[in-house]
Amino acid sequence: MRLVLSALALAIIPVVSGTPAMAQEETVSVVAVEDALFSQNTLLNEAEKKIFSKQNELNNQQEQTSRLEAQGKELSSRLQNAKAQLAKDYARVSDAPDFDLAPSQNAYQAAWAKVKQNQQQRLGSQQQEETFAAELQALKAEKLAIEQKIANLKEDRQRARVATIRSEISQKGEQTVAYVNSCKTDMTLEQCAKQTNTLALQKAVRQYQSALLEGTTESKLAKQNQAQATLNIHVLQQQVSKAEFLGENQYSSMLKVTLNARPAENAPCKLLDIDSKYCFAPSQASEPEKIKETAWHSVVIRSNQYDDQLIIDGVRYGSTPAEVMLPVGQHHIQIEKEGYIAFDQLVVINGDQTLRAELVAKQNVAKPGETFADNIGKHSAAPEMVVVTQGTYMIGERAGKQVKLSRGFSISTTPVTVAQFRAFVDQTNYQTDAELQKVCTRIEQAAIAPVANKYWRDPGFSQQDNSPVVCVSQNDAQAYVNWLSDKTGYFYRLPSEDEWEIAARAGSEKAYWWGEAFGVGQANTGWGGTPWSNNSSSPVKSFAPNAFGLYDVVGNVWEWTSDTKGLLKGGAWSFSPEKAKAESQLFIAPSSAANFAGFRVVRQL
Repeated sequence: MRLVLSALALAIIPVVSGTPAMAQEETVSVVAVEDALFSQNTLLNEAEKKIFSKQNELNNQQEQTSRLEAQGKELSSRLQNAKAQLAKDYARVSDAPDFDLAPSQNAYQAAWAKVKQNQQQRLGSQQQEETFAAELQALKAEKLAIEQKIANLKEDRQRARVATIRSEISQKGEQTVAYVNSCKTDMTLEQCAKQTNTLALQKAVRQYQSALLEGTTESKLAKQNQAQATLNIHVLQQQVSKAEFLGENQYSSMLKVTLNARPAENAPCKLLDIDSKYCFAPSQASEPEKIKETAWHSVVIRSNQYDDQLIIDGVRYGSTPAEVMLPVGQHHIQIEKEGYIAFDQLVVINGDQTLRAELVAKQNVAKPGETFADNIGKHSAAPEMVVVTQGTYMIGERAGKQVKLSRGFSISTTPVTVAQFRAFVDQTNYQTDAELQKVCTRIEQAAIAPVANKYWRDPGFSQQDNSPVVCVSQNDAQAYVNWLSDKTGYFYRLPSEDEWEIAARAGSEKAYWWGEAFGVGQANTGWGGTPWSNNSSSPVKSFAPNAFGLYDVVGNVWEWTSDTKGLLKGGAWSFSPEKAKAESQLFIAPSSAANFAGFRVVRQL
């Protein structure tokens, strides 16, 4: 291996173990590489300062050139004016021979002198500008060379770490161990002694491995990763220094064991948790003139999906579209996105090209009643959803309208809660219509009345994180589902009236999903016989779910649908049970907010 730092006369550490190719390699010491890295980083800092200073000089000179060019235009204009005046005065001489041309001649000569002076100044400034530009390029080239040296040194540091730990774990040594074994009663003395010696040898191997790792320069890291590495410890020799039967089936043995570690070629890399390439000798050409040049080409990669992941030859390049430079040859290109079949092909690159991948959604046959929640962050999830499958359903007044649902959907099991809406607001700084208009309505003496300065955080009654969010308009609900769609990559929206009623009825053709009669205490409506009736909303899931697994589809809060006229369904804590029937409707303006109105969401399957 040709060492980048050979000229620095750095200390050499021999590799104790490995293949013949690796055994012949010489690697600079870690300390020497660190010293060289420090020196190069110092040079890099100095180079960056010089570049900054030279760039300022160049910028100032460019400004000076620009000023002189602007001045030149002004002086040229004055020269043309002086020339025109001189020509005009010459014309007057024919009519008035005594006319004095001296003033116009002097003015023209002065203007011409200034133009020439400006031209010389501009030329000088441009030449100085070119000098600064050349010096800047030289400094940048110097910086690039230093950065390349640093990159090479970092590679050398990894190989130096490997060489150091390889020599530390490729050792021959001795262990003295004592072991007391409780033998089975049916064993002979010879069998007991043999088993005890075997267990003692196992103990010696464990102790030796621990001692090797403890003795490494990077022992803490090596011990953390020891399960990933194979040290291949061999017992070369064993000698029983003491053995005796202690009675009660116990046998004691003391062994002196000679061991040798023959670690796997990539064991140092596993212990150091670095790429295994550093554990193998880099390939070299035997003759410099035989080094083969490799052509590189620009490859533009696109897919039909956003927020995907591009992986080329095992290296992640972020999302598409992306333009990368690849050498001629075959490359493994993958494009992945959750919920889609990955693009995975071996592509031969032999010129500039554009590659477009079509990601196809995975077939995901939903099961009725199945629940799920999409991820929207590292520690949070979207609302829990339940699947409603395609089929024929009866809805409307007295369940007299037949609806054929050709495609299933999923709907949230509860209205969106205060905590879920707060997560949206915290991330987007969204302001609701109630906050902007400084009003949220409520029911007062059987009429809807506005209440000033009330909004979703303070609707006029106490709420918990798991209470349904209220004082939100249809506009606010739409903003929330748009955010959910953006965060998850799936399409969320408000339910249509038919979808809401299909989910709320859960196959029932009665007024309420449980039957025709309301029943005291079965849901939070006005005069419903619950602690919250006529007082406030109740925490979600305070009452039993319907057959589809949906909570709070009777009472608690009216829920916005996608109807542009402002249609809500479900009844609320301040409305009579009659208004909570499945077919009931309430209309308010889409921009209005009320302390009895919330929403739940639908996600397309």
